Amino acid sequence: MLNERNNSTHLDKYVPSAEKPSLNLIYYVATNLTEVPVLSNSVIAGDHLTLKAAWTPSVVNRSRLEVFAPAIPSSLTQDLNTHTIEIDTRYLGNNATCTINATAWLINGTIVFQTFVNVYIGNFFVPRVTVTSPNGAEVWSGINNITWTASDINVGDSLRYQVFISSDGGKSFDALVSSITRKWFTWDCSTWDNLDTYLVEVRVTDGIYFSSDRSDSTFTAGGINITTTLPTTTTTTITGATTTTTTTFDPRLTAFMVILVISSSVMAIVVYYAARKWF
Repeated sequence: MLNERNNSTHLDKYVPSAEKPSLNLIYYVATNLTEVPVLSNSVIAGDHLTLKAAWTPSVVNRSRLEVFAPAIPSSLTQDLNTHTIEIDTRYLGNNATCTINATAWLINGTIVFQTFVNVYIGNFFVPRVTVTSPNGAEVWSGINNITWTASDINVGDSLRYQVFISSDGGKSFDALVSSITRKWFTWDCSTWDNLDTYLVEVRVTDGIYFSSDRSDSTFTAGGINITTTLPTTTTTTITGATTTTTTTFDPRLTAFMVILVISSSVMAIVVYYAARKWF
């Protein structure tokens, strides 16, 4: 392919020996077959977006169409012995900004090409889900069905769902079921606390993208009534006992203390008068 490209001429520089070839690059999608022109810097999107390169029939006997998505990375190539060629770009595997090369082999042996740059191609869309029940203010007991609707522009996608329940108004969620394909889930709330703060959340994925939806407001559910016990204050009175301790002194110690006090007093008097006599 590189050798062919090196020996080819860009369509804008082609000097025809007879009729000048022309290229019409368009796209259409599975849900709308209307053909729309593609130019450099185009943004194009749709389910199974198909690129179609149509060259002048009278001068082209072979054509090639290439789509390069380096960010994925991925590429698609189609090469046929005809003047018209198509590629379903969904097989790129994801949405991406692409470079498109269209090459033609002319009857006179000349190879010409045209390049389209910065073309955003979108094939994959986020699926949408809407919770229909419970959606707020319901009062549930026993067994009930959680239901929802979903849509996806990619009609061939297989959607899977997860169902979550919150008992605290959306602060936290617990999974009820994962990876189901139906649009309902039977929930037995009889073993759950009876509260008015429940919310349901349903998440949907197509394997690439996901989205979610919740009940618009809280609802009441549960079969176990919660008994609230008021706190009880207990007052304990402690009666103190007074203990009287009687100390008994030894009589001999008492007599000694009395004698000591008297002797000290007498000695003080003697010293006093002696001092007066001598001074």
